[in-house]
Amino acid sequence: MNYERIGFIAPSTCLSLKEKPLLNRTARLLRKALGVRDLYFSPHLFSSDAEIDHVTAPVEARAEVFKRAIRELDLVISVAGGTGAEDLIRKIDSKDLRVIRARRPLFIGFSDFTFLLSEIYHDCRVPVIYFPSLKVGKGDFRNLIALISGDEIQYRGSSWLTPPPPRRLSGIPIGGNLSTFVNFLNRGTPPKFNWKRHILFFEDVQVDVEDLHRLLAALRRHNVFQGIKGIVIGSVSPPGKNSSSKKPQREAVRFIRTYLADVIRQRRRQGYPLPILTVTNFGHDIRRNLMAVPIGGRVTISRAKKIIFRLAQKPSSVSGK
Repeated sequence: MNYERIGFIAPSTCLSLKEKPLLNRTARLLRKALGVRDLYFSPHLFSSDAEIDHVTAPVEARAEVFKRAIRELDLVISVAGGTGAEDLIRKIDSKDLRVIRARRPLFIGFSDFTFLLSEIYHDCRVPVIYFPSLKVGKGDFRNLIALISGDEIQYRGSSWLTPPPPRRLSGIPIGGNLSTFVNFLNRGTPPKFNWKRHILFFEDVQVDVEDLHRLLAALRRHNVFQGIKGIVIGSVSPPGKNSSSKKPQREAVRFIRTYLADVIRQRRRQGYPLPILTVTNFGHDIRRNLMAVPIGGRVTISRAKKIIFRLAQKPSSVSGK
């Protein structure tokens, strides 16, 4: 696919004005690498709604930008996380979903945008990319462009929390920010996935062990752990100023392994082990070698912890699914 028209939107929280040079730099890099003809910048990138100041604009205005983007752009980039992307679900209708299925624009976003990325993948069977789109060093940018262009990209995991799989593990990446992904699942009629086809990637920020417990309990309630092919855990940092320290991360990983111990044992007895891998370059506050995860694409993980991603271009069955 040619990405001649790309745009930057802000469905959640705005950028600060001091980040404008970073936005312009990212736009220049993408324009040069992809041969971009037209650039679009949402009018709400640096604004706050007068009544709800943690979002960029009233939901009607943010939805209008989104609806325009899916009809006119080839690549749609969410510039920030925060909160507010879920509001747009109320405004997206069946006509909008048909447009996305037909045009297949590529979406890139992070954190709060997990909700819309998951919704688009589930309802439209269109792969999307989970990536903090403005934080692009040279290596990160090369990987992102390669992924967008349909090439394979590679990373390496940190350590297995369980025995590694007997052979390489392949599946469809799913997930993103854990709090937002759980919120995406928690609805009157939860989205349905064939978990056995998927590998769950998750990270989170500003969560303590109690928060983590609730989030994992919700995934258990949705029967994720009974079927998921594997789990990849990124940064899970607690509230406070020391969120980048290694000790809280170790505590979170230890709790996850303890909480899932019965599932791990049961899956092993059933002859369908649950491989769990940790990585150090997926999540908030990562400064180098940022992982770009193609939700709805393809991933292969070797026993040696090599992770290979590819953005699938062909429609694949998802829901029911």
